[in-house]
Amino acid sequence: MRGLIKPSLLMIVSAVLAAPFAQAASAASSGATALPDISPQIHFESVADAEPYGDRLGPARRIAALVVAQDNPSPKLIVDVGSHAGEFLEAFMQRFPNSHGQWTEPVDESYANAKIRLSRFGKNIDYVIGCPARDISLGCVPKGVDVLITSWVSIHQDLTGIRKFYHEAAAMLPSGGWLINLDHVGFGATEWEKWLHAARGEATTAGLSSIKEGPSVHHPEFVTPTVEDQLAAFRAAGIDDVQVVWRRFNTVLLMGRKN
Repeated sequence: MRGLIKPSLLMIVSAVLAAPFAQAASAASSGATALPDISPQIHFESVADAEPYGDRLGPARRIAALVVAQDNPSPKLIVDVGSHAGEFLEAFMQRFPNSHGQWTEPVDESYANAKIRLSRFGKNIDYVIGCPARDISLGCVPKGVDVLITSWVSIHQDLTGIRKFYHEAAAMLPSGGWLINLDHVGFGATEWEKWLHAARGEATTAGLSSIKEGPSVHHPEFVTPTVEDQLAAFRAAGIDDVQVVWRRFNTVLLMGRKN
């Protein structure tokens, strides 16, 4: 398995964790009662109790892969840090089936669901436990990464931590490498905060959005950075070629290419 570092920092996920799902498949084929699917697999969508039909961010994830394909039609290694059930990595592997992908999570809670989602890509996927709070300085990103994708950095890190993440990611990428973050942005306590929050409620009722995007806040100093803060952090890290490629209310897809 690629991308392993010191055991004190990472744990290779054991295939034993997938055993309940293999048992479920066996039970289904024999006519016995199958174990429940604890997280319905909707392609490219994050599924949770609050959003059992997906977070409706699948299009943004797929757009990210399509944009990269215009510049690099065959990246060798794609690493997703903070992969959850692998919905972002799935979008990239769907577009680049010959690439090697790495699912990365700090705990094994989502591993079984990720295995279901990514199983069709077979040996092209590695599963690595490591880098809590998106702290890639802990070594979960292997050498040779061409595309580094992540989500919800602002939920795990304050602005100082976001700047650190971008700086370290930029140092790992080669010239022409891509850094991509699907994240939240704030509006500096302006009227826009109120307007967009209210609009999201109506949009969700109309099937245009979802109420919950991303996990709950993981750090006490949570202040959502503005889009200007995020773009400035990319540029301070040395990735000047950065754009907001997709946006819905306070959720943005930030894509930067290292020159």
